[in-house]
Amino acid sequence: MSTRILGGIALLAMLVVGTPPAFAVGPIVSIAISPSSVTAAAGSTRIFTVSGVDAAGEPADLTTNSVFTTTDPRGTTKANVLTAGKTGNWVITANYNNLTSSATVTVRPGPVTDLTVNPNSDPERLYNGETLTFSAEAFDAFDNVVTDFTVRWSVEGKIGTIASTGKTSATFTASAAGRGKVIARSADESSSVEVLVEQAPFVSNVNAPSSAGNTNASTSLTPTTNTNAPTLTNESAAAATPPETTDTTKPCTPLQRASWVWFYIGYVVLLVLSVYPIRKSRIAWWWIGPLVLTILALWFYFQYRCYPVYPALPYLIIIAGIVAASWYNWQRTEPNKL
Repeated sequence: MSTRILGGIALLAMLVVGTPPAFAVGPIVSIAISPSSVTAAAGSTRIFTVSGVDAAGEPADLTTNSVFTTTDPRGTTKANVLTAGKTGNWVITANYNNLTSSATVTVRPGPVTDLTVNPNSDPERLYNGETLTFSAEAFDAFDNVVTDFTVRWSVEGKIGTIASTGKTSATFTASAAGRGKVIARSADESSSVEVLVEQAPFVSNVNAPSSAGNTNASTSLTPTTNTNAPTLTNESAAAATPPETTDTTKPCTPLQRASWVWFYIGYVVLLVLSVYPIRKSRIAWWWIGPLVLTILALWFYFQYRCYPVYPALPYLIIIAGIVAASWYNWQRTEPNKL
């Protein structure tokens, strides 16, 4: 009975007095951030805590009272949560009063959010039978270059086939003339390049022998005996044998469209310069300059053009020559306009 009474008294005392008070923490003398090092993908988050101790060694949780900053130029901190940004090695620092503690953060690239394909002209031009190697680059949402990714390649349009040569590259083989696309896919992202396949220009070999239409072909191949024919020595036989010819004709290699634009601009400038200085003169052979320039421009076009690149350019050259000549003649015949 006495034991029950004593137990009841003790329970009543605990309810009245409450739990024993915790020891008071004195001024904080040092802090530590945890974890001390982390690895994070760009765009992911990491949570940090800060603990401190006073001179007597009593610990205290200072997470909510600390200010966090990071050296990551694309990263952000909100309270004690870090969002990683730019790839590299960075530092996150916790500040409490005048005390600081730092941790290292290694940021890796995040998931692929953007994909580019090279080369990427508009469009890529190939002849039927030619090959072209494409490669892909990937970036995450923070414009970090992603290095560990794999590309799936495909062709849109019946213009050829493509085969992977590595994780991020492939070789396209043109097999039919037409317009299509080479498409690269990685994760949920894709990128494409327009491809124009043209028929290779026909190259004729003018040196190739032909027996078509030659009525003497059969008789020329029949050996005959001529008792009066002189005997040829090895030296004379070699001299009588026509040398072998090599066909050096090359496929047409088109200039870039921009090159033709600058060519035409240069031609017009030279045309104006050829008549402008003498517009006030009465030179009888003034038309020689514009004529020679026009002939040279036409020769250059037909020497280096590949159809169908600017088929109207020769007409523009002739028109420019006519306009320049007409303007000069008008200046000569209208003295009041000089």
